[in-house]
Amino acid sequence: MGIRTRGGGRKAPPKDESSALKIKLRGRDNAALSMQQVAEGLLDTARLLKQHENGYRVKTATLYVTMVDENGNAVRLNDKNELTLYPYNSHADEHGI
Repeated sequence: MGIRTRGGGRKAPPKDESSALKIKLRGRDNAALSMQQVAEGLLDTARLLKQHENGYRVKTATLYVTMVDENGNAVRLNDKNELTLYPYNSHADEHGI
């Protein structure tokens, strides 16, 4: 029995051939965005993606956010600087149980 490597030995496609959709939110002249602007940008993105809900699903989505304080210094929200959300409802939630 051989040694298994992480990822099953599959190589990632070259960056220019990736099938992943890249979504960028940017402030005017690369200025930092307010939390309100980020929220509005994400909602706009969700509205755009909703147009394709009949034919497609999203396998995974990872959002990298560089947060800064009022002086432009990088900040962390927690020790891991990571949040994981599960935006689906359980069967009980869907049926009001």
